[in-house]
Parts: sequence; C-alpha cells; structure tokens
Amino acid sequence: MTSPYKGLPKEIWLDKTRELVLQHPLRVELIRDIAVSCWGTLWQTKIGEGPTVFRIDEVEVPSAVVGYFFEKLFARELAARLPTDWRGGQSKEEKDIVCLSDPYFSVEMKTSGQLGTKIFGNRSYGQKTEEALVSKPEKSGYYITVNFHGKALTLIRFGWIDASDWKPQKSETGQAASLTLEVYKYKLLEIPGRYRLSAPIGIMEGIGKKTAETFAGEGVQTIYDLLNYEGPNGRIQAFREKAREQFAPEL
Repeated sequence: MTSPYKGLPKEIWLDKTRELVLQHPLRVELIRDIAVSCWGTLWQTKIGEGPTVFRIDEVEVPSAVVGYFFEKLFARELAARLPTDWRGGQSKEEKDIVCLSDPYFSVEMKTSGQLGTKIFGNRSYGQKTEEALVSKPEKSGYYITVNFHGKALTLIRFGWIDASDWKPQKSETGQAASLTLEVYKYKLLEIPGRYRLSAPIGIMEGIGKKTAETFAGEGVQTIYDLLNYEGPNGRIQAFREKAREQFAPEL
C-alpha cells in the first residue's frame, strides 16, 4: 500500500491526517462512545459460575489480557451497532476491525497498559521480511490506539500508521517495536472526552513516582483531582494550571 504521506513534508502531515480521518466512515464520536462503553463492560465481566464466579475487576489481570478482551469487545459492539458495515477480524490475515464495504477503511487496534501515552507493536512490525509481508495483514493503514492504566481509560487516538513507522528495538532479543515522536504528533489524533479525567496524574510530564506519592498525600491522584485542587500546595497548583491547559477539551 502506498503511503498517503509519500512525498509530503512533515509540516503538512497533520493536515493529511485530519483529511484521512474525515474521509473515514467511522466518526471519532462513535469511536469514543464505543470505547468508553466497552471499557465499562469489560470490568463488569464475570468468569465462572455458581460459588466460583468472580468479576474480572476482583483479580489482577495482565494488561495484555485486558487489551485483548477490550479489542474483541470493541469490534463486537461496533458490529452490533452497524452489522452491515463492520465486523471483527476472523483470522490473522484480516485486520482487527473489518470494513465490509471497502477493506481500505479496515482498522487495526493497538492498546497499551503502561503508564504513559506510547503504543508498542510486536518486533516484527519493524521488520520488512518477505515472510512477515505474506503472513500478516498489511501493517499500513488506519489505527485506533488506546492507552489505559489499571482500570482507567486514559487516551484514545485515531489516525494512520505506516509499516515503516514502526521501529524495532535494536537488541536482537527485543520484543517491541515503537513509534517515533513525529507519528504521535502528526499521524494520530487524540480523541477528547471526560473519560480522560480518570487518568492517574502520572501521565503528565514531570510527575514521577515520588511526586505522585506526594500529591496522593494531598488527595490528588487523578487528573480530575488535580483540576479541582484548591489547597495551598504551590507545586500542585502549578501542575493544576498545566493540566487545565492540557485537558481543556475535556472540561
């Protein structure tokens, strides 16, 4: 697949991304609505039956498992709402969300449960081997990326990622491929919403583990807490002002 960014200077990548998102049949409002709905459903899921039944939020679930189930729920919910237009991928040869009218608009999903806003792919995402090209779906195209931490949904983005955007770890034993800063900045559009207010304050630049622990002692653990802080701590007040700028679309 030829990249829609081919030959374009980076200065206009963001405009191209906005154009691509506008061309896509999925509206960002619908993506956000389904994501938030499925996130809530996920944590209400029950496993087992009778006296052995338990809810998934009662146990510590690996983030990779959380992400996998979330992706499946998202695809099923979309298919339930628009059954003639979308369905979930049914094999490794298909993308995670299949557009029935035009495969060009099919979507890959990537999730990350690490604290922060980065997304990672398998190491093969950064390798251009013949085997990878014939055994996996085209890695270039539309992507929905979702960041979460614990039980908080922290960031949803929609845009386009080319196969060449994935950079494998230099180590031969590295398992993850990462994206460059330019991709996050110009090729993935953040989807705003109040869901972001439940994110831990650690997602903000400059707030590390020790600072987060100090703020927690003042009752500030989430972005919502930070935005509504009215105490005398000057450092928290400074980050509150930064948060008001960063999360203005969510207010």
